[in-house]
Amino acid sequence: MRRLKGFDQKTGWLCSAILLATLVGLPLQRAHAAGELSISNPDGAALRALVIGVDDYQHVRKLKGAVADANDIVSSLRTMGVSDVVELTNAQVDRASVLREISSLVERTKSNDLIFLSIAGHGTQEPERIKGSEPDGMENVFLLPEFATTPAGSAERILGSEFNHFIRQFELRGAKVIFVADTCHGGGMVRDIDPRAAEMSFRQVPRYTLLVDELKPVSSSDDPKSELDLDHTAFIAAVDRNTKAPEVRIPGIDGLRGALSYAVARAVEGSADINHDGKVTLKELFSNVRQVVYQLSDQRQNIVTVSSPTQRPETDVAFELTRGVVLIQGTAARAASGQAATVTPAEKQTPTPPAVTATSQTAPTGVAATGPAAPSAALPPFRLTTPIRLAALDGKMNYFAGVKPQDASVQAVQPTDNPDLIWDPVSHDVIAWGDVVAYGVDVGDLTTVVNRTAAIRELKRMATRSPQVMRIWPDDRQQRSGQTVEVELSDVGSRAVLLFNVSGDGTIQMLYPVGSDAALARSANLRLPLRVGEPFGAEQIVAVTSQQRMVDLETVLMQLNRRRASGQVIKSLERYLPADARIASIGFFSVP
Repeated sequence: MRRLKGFDQKTGWLCSAILLATLVGLPLQRAHAAGELSISNPDGAALRALVIGVDDYQHVRKLKGAVADANDIVSSLRTMGVSDVVELTNAQVDRASVLREISSLVERTKSNDLIFLSIAGHGTQEPERIKGSEPDGMENVFLLPEFATTPAGSAERILGSEFNHFIRQFELRGAKVIFVADTCHGGGMVRDIDPRAAEMSFRQVPRYTLLVDELKPVSSSDDPKSELDLDHTAFIAAVDRNTKAPEVRIPGIDGLRGALSYAVARAVEGSADINHDGKVTLKELFSNVRQVVYQLSDQRQNIVTVSSPTQRPETDVAFELTRGVVLIQGTAARAASGQAATVTPAEKQTPTPPAVTATSQTAPTGVAATGPAAPSAALPPFRLTTPIRLAALDGKMNYFAGVKPQDASVQAVQPTDNPDLIWDPVSHDVIAWGDVVAYGVDVGDLTTVVNRTAAIRELKRMATRSPQVMRIWPDDRQQRSGQTVEVELSDVGSRAVLLFNVSGDGTIQMLYPVGSDAALARSANLRLPLRVGEPFGAEQIVAVTSQQRMVDLETVLMQLNRRRASGQVIKSLERYLPADARIASIGFFSVP
């Protein structure tokens, strides 16, 4: 992977990666705050919620994380002080119960209330009932647990137009609405899934034909024709109408989840307050949730956000936080918890031979290029507590006796037992969550892949706390040799920027700033072009931005440059991240 000319007129090299972009384990992100944090309605009235989650479908494929999504959102709302929260899951989610609870919520709603509606489960599409209401002539439908194509089962679904009907009722009572739909109604994927991968779970069922339809839709004469006819409602959908929404692995959490629901729960807890002013605008909410979902899904999901024509996302406040959050990180966190801030020497590491050749390698301005080792050299080895689940494609477990990584333990499992990594003993490829992340890896080299996987887990967790907006262009499809991709950072004007890559074997490469690169971004957007080359697999691009120059962290990254030191990077980030840091961590994949 080569850094192209045209970016400050320099050419560098990016180590081609064997990335293991497995998404496992992100613990619930509770902000460490100086005082208790709570959410409030910016108009001073009540905040009320109805949250729905369905896994246990009786006649279509079951899901694995929708109920956990509902539980997570409910827990976040209640923790943040919302008392009027109704949750329906699995068998509770029959059509009569949903209509009863949403009607009851309408009756309780008063002027200036904020209504939060969330549904996680299967979705699909049907021909529209209101002519011209949808651009493609298809209406979104939400399936309930007892849905079937039989006459009786046909009634167990909720039409998108019915949700719009009730949203209009909320608005007529003077309320505002936030509607979260963690389902999908399309049927495609941009990036192909490797057939050797474990089966992926999607929140979508194929289209069907109802010979007898007993559904009697709820409607009234003043119903909106489409979402754009509503006045005070913000919609957040997991994917667009043509894409599947996968259930993903969240670092630190067992099983699968919906990335959108997870991101919304964290946003409710305060992570969406990007400028820390205690007010979360619609733009902040949309931007925060979009980036978290994009990162956790490794680009497989791009959420859709829609606000009413009368709303101004830049300034309209979705919700307020009663107190500003003060994140306690690194040594400050250890001091606050009573832990000693001293560290022990790390094991001596032998630098790997340079995998790249750069036109210039300079230390940060004001920092000596020679002398004592970087501060991170005194940090203990990074160690992940949750094991990496490793499987062989043929089901044999005796391959992995010699795999003893430094940064995580290994648990040998069957390929059907939710592995983090699948190793193909014939081709020696490593597969994770539908992607080939490393080609031709001998069993003796799996240790470095596992170490890197542990580091990527932690990077994903860090990047969810306070995400920096970053995109990989042109899209999430597999990139082929010779193609150009661009890394774009947004909203970084006058912020210090650190950009680095963690290659497939854990080798760190500094991408920005190097040489004469400006320490502070000179414009709101920063683009770095890269050219795809071998070895193929995956790259993990990490960006850290702050209002102040991160001299210590910059020094560490420069001294770890070209070394297999993914664990050291994690420890250094934990120690030197400033309180206002934003982090992005995104993988992309290449093939020969």
